[in-house]
Amino acid sequence: MRPSSCWSGSGLAAALTEDDPVVRAAALDVLRALRLGDAELFADALADPETAVRVEAVRALVSVDAAEPLSRAAADPSREVRVTVAKTLANVTPGKLVADTLDRLTSDPDALVRAAAFAALAVTGCSSSLAARAVAAQADPAWQVRSGAATALSAAETRLAVPALARALEDPNADVRKATVLALVQHSAIDEEARAALATATADSDADVRAYASRAL
Repeated sequence: MRPSSCWSGSGLAAALTEDDPVVRAAALDVLRALRLGDAELFADALADPETAVRVEAVRALVSVDAAEPLSRAAADPSREVRVTVAKTLANVTPGKLVADTLDRLTSDPDALVRAAAFAALAVTGCSSSLAARAVAAQADPAWQVRSGAATALSAAETRLAVPALARALEDPNADVRKATVLALVQHSAIDEEARAALATATADSDADVRAYASRAL
Protein backbone atom coordinates (compact mmCIF):
# COMPACT_ATOMS: atom_id res chain seq x y z
CA MET A 1 0.00 0.00 0.00
CA ARG A 2 1.36 3.43 -0.91
CA PRO A 3 1.47 5.90 2.04
CA SER A 4 -0.63 8.38 0.07
CA SER A 5 -3.47 5.90 -0.23
CA CYS A 6 -3.41 4.21 3.17
CA TRP A 7 -6.15 6.41 4.64
CA SER A 8 -8.47 6.13 1.62
CA GLY A 9 -11.33 3.69 1.53
CA SER A 10 -9.76 1.75 -1.32
CA GLY A 11 -6.38 1.66 0.40
CA LEU A 12 -7.85 0.37 3.63
CA ALA A 13 -9.98 -2.18 1.79
CA ALA A 14 -6.86 -3.41 0.03
CA ALA A 15 -5.24 -3.91 3.41
CA LEU A 16 -7.84 -6.58 4.16
CA THR A 17 -5.89 -8.90 1.85
CA GLU A 18 -2.55 -8.36 3.61
CA ASP A 19 -0.85 -11.46 5.03
CA ASP A 20 -0.52 -9.96 8.51
CA PRO A 21 -3.73 -10.42 10.53
CA VAL A 22 -2.82 -7.43 12.70
CA VAL A 23 -2.92 -5.26 9.58
CA ARG A 24 -6.24 -6.74 8.49
CA ALA A 25 -7.80 -6.17 11.91
CA ALA A 26 -6.46 -2.62 12.09
CA ALA A 27 -7.81 -1.86 8.62
CA LEU A 28 -11.30 -2.95 9.67
CA ASP A 29 -11.07 -0.86 12.81
CA VAL A 30 -10.11 2.26 10.85
CA LEU A 31 -12.71 1.62 8.14
CA ARG A 32 -15.34 1.44 10.87
CA ALA A 33 -14.10 4.55 12.66
CA LEU A 34 -13.95 6.61 9.47
CA ARG A 35 -17.26 5.20 8.16
CA LEU A 36 -15.64 4.14 4.92
CA GLY A 37 -16.82 0.54 4.69
CA ASP A 38 -20.16 -1.10 3.99
CA ALA A 39 -21.97 -4.21 5.16
CA GLU A 40 -20.78 -6.34 2.24
CA LEU A 41 -17.12 -5.50 2.82
CA PHE A 42 -17.34 -6.13 6.54
CA ALA A 43 -19.37 -9.33 6.12
CA ASP A 44 -16.70 -10.75 3.83
CA ALA A 45 -14.22 -10.37 6.69
CA LEU A 46 -16.27 -12.80 8.79
CA ALA A 47 -14.62 -15.55 6.73
CA ASP A 48 -11.13 -14.48 7.83
CA PRO A 49 -9.17 -17.34 9.46
CA GLU A 50 -8.03 -15.13 12.36
CA THR A 51 -10.32 -14.58 15.34
CA ALA A 52 -9.10 -11.03 15.97
CA VAL A 53 -10.04 -10.02 12.43
CA ARG A 54 -13.50 -11.55 12.72
CA VAL A 55 -14.03 -9.70 16.01
CA GLU A 56 -13.25 -6.42 14.26
CA ALA A 57 -15.58 -7.41 11.44
CA VAL A 58 -18.40 -7.86 13.95
CA ARG A 59 -17.76 -4.43 15.45
CA ALA A 60 -17.71 -2.92 11.98
CA LEU A 61 -21.00 -4.59 11.06
CA VAL A 62 -22.61 -3.09 14.14
CA SER A 63 -21.55 0.36 12.96
CA VAL A 64 -23.56 -0.12 9.75
CA ASP A 65 -26.51 -1.74 11.55
CA ALA A 66 -26.13 -4.99 9.62
CA ALA A 67 -28.22 -7.49 11.57
CA GLU A 68 -28.22 -10.30 9.00
CA PRO A 69 -24.46 -10.96 8.84
CA LEU A 70 -24.27 -10.48 12.61
CA SER A 71 -26.84 -13.24 12.96
CA ARG A 72 -24.58 -15.50 10.92
CA ALA A 73 -21.59 -14.53 13.05
CA ALA A 74 -23.46 -15.81 16.10
CA ALA A 75 -22.54 -19.32 14.89
CA ASP A 76 -18.81 -18.54 14.70
CA PRO A 77 -16.64 -21.31 16.21
CA SER A 78 -14.76 -18.76 18.33
CA ARG A 79 -16.17 -17.90 21.74
CA GLU A 80 -14.62 -14.43 21.50
CA VAL A 81 -16.49 -13.68 18.29
CA ARG A 82 -19.79 -14.92 19.69
CA VAL A 83 -19.33 -12.91 22.88
CA THR A 84 -18.68 -9.81 20.76
CA VAL A 85 -21.82 -10.48 18.72
CA ALA A 86 -23.90 -10.88 21.87
CA LYS A 87 -22.58 -7.71 23.46
CA THR A 88 -22.84 -5.52 20.39
CA LEU A 89 -26.31 -6.59 19.26
CA ALA A 90 -27.55 -4.21 21.94
CA ASN A 91 -26.32 -1.42 19.64
CA VAL A 92 -28.18 -2.62 16.54
CA THR A 93 -31.69 -1.45 15.68
CA PRO A 94 -34.02 -3.87 17.51
CA GLY A 95 -36.03 -6.24 15.38
CA LYS A 96 -37.03 -9.88 15.00
CA LEU A 97 -33.64 -10.93 13.66
CA VAL A 98 -31.81 -9.34 16.59
CA ALA A 99 -34.24 -10.92 19.05
CA ASP A 100 -33.94 -14.35 17.41
CA THR A 101 -30.14 -14.14 17.43
CA LEU A 102 -30.00 -13.24 21.11
CA ASP A 103 -32.51 -16.01 21.79
CA ARG A 104 -30.06 -18.50 20.27
CA LEU A 105 -27.10 -17.04 22.11
CA THR A 106 -28.77 -17.33 25.51
CA SER A 107 -28.61 -21.10 24.91
CA ASP A 108 -24.99 -21.09 23.71
CA PRO A 109 -22.82 -23.88 25.14
CA ASP A 110 -20.32 -21.30 26.42
CA ALA A 111 -21.15 -19.55 29.68
CA LEU A 112 -19.59 -16.20 28.73
CA VAL A 113 -21.62 -16.08 25.53
CA ARG A 114 -24.83 -16.82 27.43
CA ALA A 115 -23.96 -14.14 29.98
CA ALA A 116 -23.37 -11.50 27.31
CA ALA A 117 -26.57 -12.40 25.50
CA PHE A 118 -28.68 -12.15 28.63
CA ALA A 119 -27.13 -8.78 29.51
CA ALA A 120 -27.92 -7.44 26.03
CA LEU A 121 -31.62 -8.17 26.59
CA ALA A 122 -31.72 -5.31 29.07
CA VAL A 123 -31.33 -3.01 26.07
CA THR A 124 -33.11 -4.88 23.28
CA GLY A 125 -36.04 -6.03 25.40
CA CYS A 126 -36.81 -9.20 27.33
CA SER A 127 -39.93 -11.00 26.11
CA SER A 128 -41.89 -13.31 28.38
CA SER A 129 -40.24 -16.39 26.88
CA LEU A 130 -36.77 -14.92 27.36
CA ALA A 131 -37.71 -13.78 30.85
CA ALA A 132 -38.59 -17.38 31.67
CA ARG A 133 -35.20 -18.44 30.37
CA ALA A 134 -33.50 -15.75 32.45
CA VAL A 135 -35.32 -16.96 35.54
CA ALA A 136 -34.16 -20.51 34.83
CA ALA A 137 -30.62 -19.22 34.30
CA GLN A 138 -30.49 -18.09 37.91
CA ALA A 139 -29.58 -21.71 38.64
CA ASP A 140 -26.67 -21.67 36.17
CA PRO A 141 -23.38 -22.75 37.76
CA ALA A 142 -21.55 -19.78 36.19
CA TRP A 143 -21.98 -16.56 38.16
CA GLN A 144 -21.51 -14.54 34.97
CA VAL A 145 -24.64 -16.13 33.52
CA ARG A 146 -26.61 -15.52 36.70
CA SER A 147 -25.51 -11.88 36.66
CA GLY A 148 -26.46 -11.49 33.00
CA ALA A 149 -29.82 -13.10 33.67
CA ALA A 150 -30.53 -10.64 36.48
CA THR A 151 -29.64 -7.78 34.16
CA ALA A 152 -32.00 -9.15 31.51
CA LEU A 153 -34.86 -9.18 33.99
CA SER A 154 -34.53 -5.42 34.39
CA ALA A 155 -36.34 -5.20 31.02
CA ALA A 156 -38.88 -7.97 31.63
CA GLU A 157 -42.47 -7.61 32.79
CA THR A 158 -42.50 -6.68 36.45
CA ARG A 159 -44.78 -9.55 37.42
CA LEU A 160 -42.30 -12.03 35.95
CA ALA A 161 -39.10 -10.32 37.01
CA VAL A 162 -39.50 -9.15 40.57
CA PRO A 163 -40.20 -12.47 42.34
CA ALA A 164 -37.19 -14.03 40.65
CA LEU A 165 -34.99 -11.03 41.42
CA ALA A 166 -36.04 -11.08 45.05
CA ARG A 167 -34.83 -14.68 45.24
CA ALA A 168 -31.59 -13.78 43.49
CA LEU A 169 -30.66 -11.49 46.37
CA GLU A 170 -29.69 -14.72 48.15
CA ASP A 171 -27.10 -15.58 45.49
CA PRO A 172 -23.69 -16.35 47.03
CA ASN A 173 -21.89 -14.15 44.49
CA ALA A 174 -21.77 -10.42 45.26
CA ASP A 175 -21.59 -9.44 41.59
CA VAL A 176 -24.82 -11.30 40.95
CA ARG A 177 -26.47 -9.56 43.88
CA LYS A 178 -25.27 -6.17 42.60
CA ALA A 179 -26.75 -6.88 39.17
CA THR A 180 -29.94 -7.98 40.91
CA VAL A 181 -30.24 -4.76 42.90
CA LEU A 182 -29.70 -2.68 39.76
CA ALA A 183 -32.41 -4.69 38.00
CA LEU A 184 -34.82 -4.26 40.89
CA VAL A 185 -34.33 -0.50 40.68
CA GLN A 186 -35.94 -0.58 37.22
CA HIS A 187 -39.13 -2.01 38.74
CA SER A 188 -39.17 -0.21 42.08
CA ALA A 189 -41.14 2.83 40.94
CA ILE A 190 -44.21 0.72 40.22
CA ASP A 191 -43.84 -2.34 42.43
CA GLU A 192 -43.95 -2.60 46.21
CA GLU A 193 -42.32 -6.04 46.22
CA ALA A 194 -39.33 -4.60 44.37
CA ARG A 195 -38.99 -1.83 46.94
CA ALA A 196 -39.25 -4.35 49.77
CA ALA A 197 -36.52 -6.47 48.19
CA LEU A 198 -34.28 -3.42 47.88
CA ALA A 199 -34.86 -2.63 51.53
CA THR A 200 -33.72 -6.14 52.39
CA ALA A 201 -30.57 -5.64 50.30
CA THR A 202 -29.54 -2.65 52.43
CA ALA A 203 -28.43 -5.23 55.01
CA ASP A 204 -26.36 -7.25 52.52
CA SER A 205 -22.91 -8.44 53.60
CA ASP A 206 -21.32 -6.66 50.62
CA ALA A 207 -20.76 -2.90 50.91
CA ASP A 208 -21.41 -2.22 47.23
CA VAL A 209 -24.70 -4.12 47.29
CA ARG A 210 -25.78 -2.18 50.37
CA ALA A 211 -24.81 1.12 48.73
CA TYR A 212 -26.68 0.40 45.49
CA ALA A 213 -29.79 -0.62 47.40
CA SER A 214 -29.66 2.38 49.73
CA ARG A 215 -29.32 4.84 46.86
CA ALA A 216 -32.38 3.34 45.19
CA LEU A 217 -34.67 3.90 48.18
